[in-house]
Amino acid sequence: MAKVVTRPQRFTPEEWKLASKVKHKNTERDRAAAERLILECDRLDQEGRGTVDRTLADVNKKLDQRLDHVKNWKGELEVKRSELEKEIDATEIYLVRIEKRLQSLQDNLHITQTTLANREKRYDIDLVHDDVQKDLIMEISAIQGAITLLTRTIEQTKEQLRLSTFLDTQVMLNE
Repeated sequence: MAKVVTRPQRFTPEEWKLASKVKHKNTERDRAAAERLILECDRLDQEGRGTVDRTLADVNKKLDQRLDHVKNWKGELEVKRSELEKEIDATEIYLVRIEKRLQSLQDNLHITQTTLANREKRYDIDLVHDDVQKDLIMEISAIQGAITLLTRTIEQTKEQLRLSTFLDTQVMLNE
């Protein structure tokens, strides 16, 4: 539905001045509020920047500390790895020595068993169970015990080498 357009009301100059003063005061009040708001925003901005700067400095400090820790750990790991490599090398040399000793004991066992077998081939009065016979039997028993011990030591050494080599490989992969 259409509205009837009415003519605007007319005001007196005093009313206009009063309305103008009110608008001026409202404008001044709004301007002052806007200036306070701008100042508050500036203060909050500076406060926020200060907080960000302090937090950034703290984070950078902590990162530097963490980096130093990581560098120290890396240095320690490199030392440990070097020690592990030396240990692996020494263990491999030790293993070769043990295997040579085992072969030497097996040769001695063969010689002792052959000697005992040759003594058993004697007959008549020459077939004597004397101190030499007893010593050969004790020597065979001692050599067999030593062979068993060296065989077990070789197995343990190979397992230790396997574990050490695996650990060294893992350290190399993580670099």
